[in-house]
Amino acid sequence: MMKDKRVLKREINLLVFVSVLLSLSCWLSSVDAASWSPEDVLRSYLTNNYPWEEIEVSNVQVMGKINSEPPQRILVEKGPIGKAVFSFMSGNNKRTIVKANVRAFGMVVKSKRPYRKRHVIRAEDIYLAKMDIRKMPGGSVKDPSKIIGKSLKRSITANIPVVEDMIEMSRVVARGKRVVLLINYSGLSIRAAGKTKEKGYVGKAVRAINLSSKKEVNGVLIDEKTVRVEL
Repeated sequence: MMKDKRVLKREINLLVFVSVLLSLSCWLSSVDAASWSPEDVLRSYLTNNYPWEEIEVSNVQVMGKINSEPPQRILVEKGPIGKAVFSFMSGNNKRTIVKANVRAFGMVVKSKRPYRKRHVIRAEDIYLAKMDIRKMPGGSVKDPSKIIGKSLKRSITANIPVVEDMIEMSRVVARGKRVVLLINYSGLSIRAAGKTKEKGYVGKAVRAINLSSKKEVNGVLIDEKTVRVEL
């Protein structure tokens, strides 16, 4: 009977030892699996391979057991925006499927206020805003400098993305063209006949001659027939 008790005790101790080993093994496996984050790796991959200003990665799901080492390469199976699916390829060419929700954002030029057709765009008329890539219209303008000084083909409302189809190239005004000078001086606005002294572009600076005083003035062509002069 005493022998049976000793055998039973050894068996119990052995079971406890095996249980501890299994627990330790599981803990070590979890440490290895947690040594890299699929979400961080995926975000880094998207940042390095796509020209987006900002990326959001959420609801990451790993289909199957995660490898202890990060993937050597990533393949896009579906997406990469929206409900996307990726293949994480390991060194032994083992494939792990990873699903995630991906949102991407870019900067777009928007209008500050409503503007009428042929309005010449100034820096204070527009602003940059972050926008979801999927909601961004095709041909959206992303660089304000490309449209400043150019005019609108049609009227637009406030706070909308400016697209290339809304913009027309500034019209050329030839040297020697007769124009109206709108001279602003100390709160007064004076009109005078003038003539351009050089070829100019609507929305850009131009030199002109005041035909009354014969003096040269610097102004901005606000349309093909008018130069605004600030004194």
